Amino acid sequence: MRITGGTVRGLKLISPRISGVRPMTERTRKALFDILGPRVCGARVLDLFSGTGALGLEALSRGAEEVIFAEASPRMVKVILENLKRAGFQKKARVLKAQLPRDLKRLPEGPYDLIFITPPYGTGLGQETLVQIKASFLAEGGLIVVEERKQESFSVENTPWELVEIRKYGETALYFLRRKDGARD
Repeated sequence: MRITGGTVRGLKLISPRISGVRPMTERTRKALFDILGPRVCGARVLDLFSGTGALGLEALSRGAEEVIFAEASPRMVKVILENLKRAGFQKKARVLKAQLPRDLKRLPEGPYDLIFITPPYGTGLGQETLVQIKASFLAEGGLIVVEERKQESFSVENTPWELVEIRKYGETALYFLRRKDGARD
């Protein structure tokens, strides 16, 4: 697995094969960042269910100002730290061991320009996390991107979010969300 664009394009990431860890494919990640385009530059990013850290690292490579990584697995936290070191991005990132959605309250306060939610498929954790994220976590004009298996049900009911777009790549669906007009915590 490699970084697909930006200052460390082509950097090979450590990506151990661990049950429950399913990194977003390079093709899907590249398509996502092509869609996001210039909004990544200077962004404050929250990467939930970080796994290897590939999404947050891609954002840093493409000019994000800061990335907060949240990952439950101690082993994967070490992988993220090593990948940050390899890329030279340690000063622009924080890596937190966090069991989501339970530990959302422990994360640094927003607002974030981009929030990535990429839980293990079929667990419902993406939906649960989305429901619990406060509107104030997302900056005005910011985006949340949720990755799920395209066959999974997904809803923004009872949340401060509205669905902007859905993109499908193979078995993966990316849901792009923004804050509803007037949404408050």
